[in-house]
Amino acid sequence: MKLKIKIPSKLSEIKLSQYQRFIKSTKDSEDELFISRQLVSIFCNLEDKLVDNIRAKDFESIVAQITETLSEKPKFISTFKMDGLDYGFIPQLDDITVAEKADLDTFLKDISTLNKAMNVLYRPIKIKRHNGYLIEDYKANGNGLDVPLNIALGANVFFCNLMTDLLSYIPNFIAEEVERNPEASQILAQSGVGITAFINSQREVFSSLTKLVNLDYTKH
Repeated sequence: MKLKIKIPSKLSEIKLSQYQRFIKSTKDSEDELFISRQLVSIFCNLEDKLVDNIRAKDFESIVAQITETLSEKPKFISTFKMDGLDYGFIPQLDDITVAEKADLDTFLKDISTLNKAMNVLYRPIKIKRHNGYLIEDYKANGNGLDVPLNIALGANVFFCNLMTDLLSYIPNFIAEEVERNPEASQILAQSGVGITAFINSQREVFSSLTKLVNLDYTKH
């Protein structure tokens, strides 16, 4: 039986939903053959029973090709077209709303909800300008956006790098404010907490947060 198999050669040819299915189905398995079968079945859009009809040497080659594709380093993409619509990344993260931040805090924690995070970060562009664009207002409806995998992973890397930069800046800002503000220093002293101890404790907190946001969705 001859099978026509379309093997993805770049991340943009894989949907986020496929990647989520693969992670979910293999996360508790250490069976290399099962993982390889899932790799071929899910990313080549084949029914699992059809994988049995692939020649062994071809199967190994397909697994190698998909593995190489998944190792591609994603780049951040601010705008893209999907299903006839132009989508844009939130233009000004400084202006992010309470609802957007709350949902991102929840949805970016796990690969299973990354599609919902994409629905927060990317929305249809309603106005294009020479120096940018405006996107539709956020509707906290819990919907997901099944974007190409390069979009999802690129946005995640960008957002986490941004958060890491912010988290590295915040402790220094706190330290400067405490040292500059006699009132804050006095309150800390009255509480039995020295300035140095307070600053060090804050650095530990933000160091932990930095590790949390640096999630690697290419591992499971």
